[in-house]
Amino acid sequence: MRRSRFAVPGMALALALGGGLGGTALAQPVAATPAVAAHRSLPSSIVAEQAGDDAIAQHYEQLGGSASFLGAAIGGTYDIAGGRAQDYTAGTIYWSPATGAHEVHGAIRARYLALGGPAGFFGFPLADETATAGVPGRYNDFARGTVYWSPGTGAHEVHGAIRGEYLAFGGPGGYLGFPLTDETATPGGSGQYNDFERGTVYWSPGTGAHEVHGAIRGEYLAFGGPGGYLGFPLTDETATPGGSGQYNDFERGTVYWSPGTGAHEVYGAIRAQWAVLGWERSRLGYPTSGEYGITGGRRNDFQQGSILWHAASGRTEVVYTSFPSALRGVDLERIPTTQKIAALTFDAGANDAALRSILATLAANGVPGTFFLTGDWVNQFPSDPALIYNAGHRIGNHSMTHPDFTTLTDAQIAAEINSAQRTIEAAGGDPLPFFRFPYGARDGRTITDVDAAGYAAIRWTVDTLGWQGSMNGTRGPDFVVQRVMASAQPGEIILMHLGSNPDDGSTLDAAALPQVISQLRAAGYGFVTLDAALG
Repeated sequence: MRRSRFAVPGMALALALGGGLGGTALAQPVAATPAVAAHRSLPSSIVAEQAGDDAIAQHYEQLGGSASFLGAAIGGTYDIAGGRAQDYTAGTIYWSPATGAHEVHGAIRARYLALGGPAGFFGFPLADETATAGVPGRYNDFARGTVYWSPGTGAHEVHGAIRGEYLAFGGPGGYLGFPLTDETATPGGSGQYNDFERGTVYWSPGTGAHEVHGAIRGEYLAFGGPGGYLGFPLTDETATPGGSGQYNDFERGTVYWSPGTGAHEVYGAIRAQWAVLGWERSRLGYPTSGEYGITGGRRNDFQQGSILWHAASGRTEVVYTSFPSALRGVDLERIPTTQKIAALTFDAGANDAALRSILATLAANGVPGTFFLTGDWVNQFPSDPALIYNAGHRIGNHSMTHPDFTTLTDAQIAAEINSAQRTIEAAGGDPLPFFRFPYGARDGRTITDVDAAGYAAIRWTVDTLGWQGSMNGTRGPDFVVQRVMASAQPGEIILMHLGSNPDDGSTLDAAALPQVISQLRAAGYGFVTLDAALG
């Protein structure tokens, strides 16, 4: 039976007063001091030590004493960081007035001691080591965190807001599983993180704690993690509306994932434009690439198109690479609509004599246009495509060398289209999905070839014939205006040209353009690009 350390002083007092054990009193007996009063007369530190030692001894006996997993005591109890402790062969029991007596042993004890034990950040244990629910593992809760252990992960601590997020996700029995690391400072020290078996929880003062996992986490880490451009997560991984994909928002962007597209980041002006369109529920769908550099800007590709950002103008350009089945097998002569709209289109193959005049007129009137460029023209005037798309206009494919397609083989047609596409893309634009046949020469076979290359063939409702020039002074800008107005109808597609006539140097289309716009507006027409044909 264990004796109180204070029993001996009490016994000595009795001997002194009573003349020894069983002896005859030498004087009148003195009334015994009540036990409580005697106890209160002791220093508070001694009282606390005794309370701790008693609590440790009692807990040890409750666990089975020397027959328990702790084994035999090693040495005696000792002071530690505002409490008491007793070491045993296989563990330690710690006590403090606020937490009581609890044991810590094995790998968790080793990790706890490595983290400073009771004198460290974690303080005293709040419970004995406990089995995790539903999964093989163990944990100890401490005053300021928890140490978890499993056979496959070892022992690691989790604390603070990251622990709160982890527990909200189900702790070791949830999706994240057991921790693989202690809480660790992110590069640069602006935040903290814990890696878990199936994900990571990140924390910073400005964003709080959020988890990132799976393919989104892989893309996030490839992009630099919290030290990269995206910064810290603002959300946990979240299902997109309809549940077809997942996303995480970060400080400066978002990573989206779907089964068919994988995980890709979207940020900045491109992300803002995609948001306006309706995110993944828009016609563009999910991203199929991260943002990457193009000539003069940046680009993200999506399931049904791309968004381009042009640095010189700061504008974004939406390019749809798919088109309705109704546009297959046809060379479109009019936008299918009952609305009074018209599309101004301009072919570029010879020179750029009228380009700047046309762009100035369109800008002055707030009118968009669609420009069909040959690859040879782009190579001849490499800075002109940027003038077009930076001004907010649309670009289409007019072949590489402007041949008669009806005289070409299928392979030659594909080469003409693809070469022009690559050349225009190298200049920072994208001509998809609009193609115009050189000279308007086409048949069923060539239209099928164009469709197979991913393009819709676009003809015209009216050719202004401005490219023919003044015809020895018999034609002027009024001739162009009259042709346009005579063919005015909902969905009218107007063909004009950027180059000058090789004989007289005239640019009738550019000269007539202000009146074309004015008279069509007076007739109630608005102006669109050929994107209106996509529905």
